Amino acid sequence: MATEIRMKPSHGSHDPVSLPLPVCRSCQEQVRVQEREHLARELHDALGSLLMSAKLDIACIQPELARISPAASGHLHHLMDILNQAMTLKSRIIDGLEPPLLLKQGLAKAVARLAQDFSSASGIEVTTTLGEVALPASAQLAVYRLAEEALTNIGKYAGASRSSITVLAADDGVQVEVQDDGVGFNAGTGQNFGHGLLGMKHRIEACGGTLLVESQPGRGTRLRARLPLSSVAVH
Repeated sequence: MATEIRMKPSHGSHDPVSLPLPVCRSCQEQVRVQEREHLARELHDALGSLLMSAKLDIACIQPELARISPAASGHLHHLMDILNQAMTLKSRIIDGLEPPLLLKQGLAKAVARLAQDFSSASGIEVTTTLGEVALPASAQLAVYRLAEEALTNIGKYAGASRSSITVLAADDGVQVEVQDDGVGFNAGTGQNFGHGLLGMKHRIEACGGTLLVESQPGRGTRLRARLPLSSVAVH
């Protein structure tokens, strides 16, 4: 599918000319992914270098300053603590923009690690069924964020003891499921769709996919997403 812009030629025939223009959310999402990757690199390289340089300078002058002015040395020590906090914050921001495990090892291993870390921290059992799927970077990030947000919701609200994550190729697409045995909610009204679920929906739809939320009080919750391998959504 394509959106057409009909234009009249400036010379010659007056018949309209149809120009196919693939305007799609997935194209916009690809641009956003590229922007996030660029910003993550800038934060890691440029800001990281500046913060490290400042730490090295402080480390050099602190012994001498301690002999001259213990009070000033205390302030310098406090400044070093602030720089360490800034570097920790920088790392968290980079991870939020561009999960390093997803980039280095792929979607399956990144989701497996996500599930393992969540299970260790929450005590909730998580089983995974993960296959290597051929998705572009924007769709892989959408699936990773879906799993991440779903696990966060399970830990906060579900009161679950078990959950599962499935990412597998299915026909000409990729099927993603996150399920838990928690308290559930009335998904039919949509009133319980907070920012987390809406964010999942928007990410998946931006990659040309669909997201279905199935839940009933006392019967747990299941999220089912499907993405085309090309992840192209034309509007």
